[in-house]
Amino acid sequence: MAQGMLRKSSRSLLLLAALLLLAACNPLSAQDSKPAADTDAGNSAVPPAPATEDAAAIATSPAASAAQSADTGSDAPGPSPAAAAESESDAPAPTTKAATPAADAPDASAASSKSSSTASPAPAAAATTTAAPVQVVPLAPGAVAEDDINPNGACKDAIASQCQDVEQGDSQVADCLSQVAQAAEFAEDASAKPLPDDCYEEVMAFKISRNSNINKNLPLAKACASDADKYCKDLQWYSGYRNGSVIACLREVKDKLQAGCRKEVFKVQLDAAFDYRADKMLHEACEKDAEALCKGVKNGGGRIQACLRQQRMKLANWDCEYQLFRKELEDADDLRLSVRMFHACLADKQQFCDDVPAGRAMAKQCLEEHRDELSEGCRDEIDSMIERRVRDFRLDSRLKKACERDISNMCAWGGDMATMDTYDSMVMNCLQDFREEIKSESCKAQVHKYVELAAQDIRFDVPLADACYNDRTTLCANVPPGSARVIRCLQSQRVKLSVVCRATLFNEEARFSENIDFQYPMKQACLREMDRYCKDVPHGQARVIRCLQARKSDKEFGKVCRLEVERFERETAKDYRLNYRLYNACKGDIGATCKNACKLKEGEICGGKVLACLVENKAAVKSEACRKEVFYLEKMEVNDFRIDMALAEACRGDVDKHCKEVQPGEGRVHKCLRDNSEQLSQACKREEMRMEIKEADNVQLNVGLLRACANERSLFCHSVAPGSARVFRCLAENMASADFGTSCQVSVMRKLRRREANWRLDPPLRQACKADVDRLCSAEDSRRSEDGAVKKCLLASHADLNEDCQRELGRSMHMAFFVWQPKALLTAPCDADIQRLCLSKSKGMEGMPGAVAVCISDIVDQMTQDEPGQAGSGRRLLSDASSKDDDDDDDEQRQQQQVVASKKEQLAKASSQAQAKAAT
Repeated sequence: MAQGMLRKSSRSLLLLAALLLLAACNPLSAQDSKPAADTDAGNSAVPPAPATEDAAAIATSPAASAAQSADTGSDAPGPSPAAAAESESDAPAPTTKAATPAADAPDASAASSKSSSTASPAPAAAATTTAAPVQVVPLAPGAVAEDDINPNGACKDAIASQCQDVEQGDSQVADCLSQVAQAAEFAEDASAKPLPDDCYEEVMAFKISRNSNINKNLPLAKACASDADKYCKDLQWYSGYRNGSVIACLREVKDKLQAGCRKEVFKVQLDAAFDYRADKMLHEACEKDAEALCKGVKNGGGRIQACLRQQRMKLANWDCEYQLFRKELEDADDLRLSVRMFHACLADKQQFCDDVPAGRAMAKQCLEEHRDELSEGCRDEIDSMIERRVRDFRLDSRLKKACERDISNMCAWGGDMATMDTYDSMVMNCLQDFREEIKSESCKAQVHKYVELAAQDIRFDVPLADACYNDRTTLCANVPPGSARVIRCLQSQRVKLSVVCRATLFNEEARFSENIDFQYPMKQACLREMDRYCKDVPHGQARVIRCLQARKSDKEFGKVCRLEVERFERETAKDYRLNYRLYNACKGDIGATCKNACKLKEGEICGGKVLACLVENKAAVKSEACRKEVFYLEKMEVNDFRIDMALAEACRGDVDKHCKEVQPGEGRVHKCLRDNSEQLSQACKREEMRMEIKEADNVQLNVGLLRACANERSLFCHSVAPGSARVFRCLAENMASADFGTSCQVSVMRKLRRREANWRLDPPLRQACKADVDRLCSAEDSRRSEDGAVKKCLLASHADLNEDCQRELGRSMHMAFFVWQPKALLTAPCDADIQRLCLSKSKGMEGMPGAVAVCISDIVDQMTQDEPGQAGSGRRLLSDASSKDDDDDDDEQRQQQQVVASKKEQLAKASSQAQAKAAT
């Protein structure tokens, strides 16, 4: 960028120096610029042609062209831009035909020097003129006015066949022939007859000469005399007179001109839009570049201008670049002045924008709004226009007008809008970078549109397109632009990208994460879901994205949309800065807690390190908003193993080996890995255990349990706040209820048995006994075994445990008997007693959750009564210690006793029902 700014500054200084030198060497005053006719600027005036009978006949024939009084402010489309300038009607003129553009490749006849861009047309040697020089506009030299093309020259036959009813004079015949050339240029009908090359060149020679001096174009001079004096009188003081400079001045202020002048100026613009040579200043500046860069490209049809713009970076003459930009800026508002676009989009305009005026940027705006529905040729032209607009905001008059004040306030360093010389993307980039600070709502809407386009097509993202030009050419050469395809191609090959491309891509990804509008593939895939689930959710701040994430598991949620949402989640998991909501909510906590978690070079991503730090240190997070976002991240991780970058990397091989056919999502891959825990690599087993511990802490992170126990949670635990395993405890305590579903019962029992095997999966026990485990059972804990070794160690050291640990260990043992099964890890020593004292006396007890626990509890109670003091420690161990408060709280003890009694009663009733059913 610095090099570009230096290059631009150098050019500006050179231009200023040249202008000052020119003014010093040629200080013309209004009085000095009145030469005689034979010294007219350009010396292109010629003697009048001798009068002939044919000429007289043509002069007296009835006019067949459209009414000259029609103002060019009329924007109704016509068959050609020239015809559109003359008539407000959509009906085609007799000499034109609606068409789509011809190919840019030159015809075989393009080799002719007369039709090639490498040669200027010969002077119109027999154009009809008035006898004496005139100086209607004093700012320009006096000149012999050129009335019309010579009717007996190279165009004699074309006039007779194509313009026979057109009256000679005021350039009417020349304009008619221009319309014929344009109609043939873009004709869909192969029978449309083009002008002979020598005739076309003679028409262009006439127009080039006429447009070199306003006084040669008498209708223009008469219509614009007062406007020229009003708006262009300082022209000579600034730079001295130059061929075509008064006409150029009028073009620059066309919106301020009187209607008659504006109409005549529009005609001149149309000529130059079709053939760049009709613009005197553009032709002089770009002739050599056209010869060098566009050799063989046929004149007309706007081809040379298009060729020069496509090779803008290769232009040798800076003034050519400036004149190209000036021409595009002058023509930007009117569809008819974009010749190739006008013809390519004529049918599309009639279909989508039939009643929309062609001028004031309205037609282009309408076509842009229907961009996804346009024909291929029209879409290509619109895309090319957008690509140039993002290079300079001034080419979009609507944005320029809407954002004038915001540009002045925020982006003044980009330069004054009136003095910036040529294409300059700095202001557009500034507006996009600081769009949240824009005051004007209309400006904000315009800038939002361009960010949306940038997210869709790399060509419309100037920083990314420039930074990744070589990378795209090397890695994504065969990927067509649009639909974010190139951006996704670059994302998929991030490690291969150059540093500057990788850094710019990351910055754009972070910017695009803020709004569903900037996620084109996801938005397109989720239109139905957005309407169904998120209709009233405001866009911005990733709110619609979050809405889609929250509902993606619904049965009615579309598969294509779900895949896009999941892809977005995986991308944001690669770096916390790509997660818009978390990044903004956790800035302070990241700085305080995780500032050293990720130190990378420019363009590199953190790989989930900061996200992992936040999860591991969530207890230290101070911001409530950050805590919510961290918890949401955890929910994504337990749902899809790919979101946890560390786990996904550690288990890549294990997933391929054991769970290759398992569809990711809803915790399925996690379950598969745990089912194959004995075969997992140590790294994967360690990461899965970390994830399982996280799930144990909060039922909302346990996807399978949530799904299986949705009804039971609503029925029994609706008032229990999640966290610290409270909901799970509630579910476990109500398993014996007749209203408890089988699938939930199985899920809870499976989790309880996992707690038997690994003490870390029992959050209350883990918290209460951590110090005792470190003190008494560190050897067993270091093995990270799944055989209940730590709990067995704690049982053996029961008397030495702190009171909280004893209580939680008792609760844990109670739950182990609650889900008793033969040969279980912790209750196996009691199997013989259970068989003798419980199962033998009550058939079916082993299939009833909690029945064995109640039986054992009753036995211990009886032992306590029969032998006071003998079973004290056992009674404490097997008591239901589900209360989280101290045993000294009498109220809590009474409530707990009531709960135990109620459960015993439920179990007894259920046991009687089971025995009766078994007997029948």
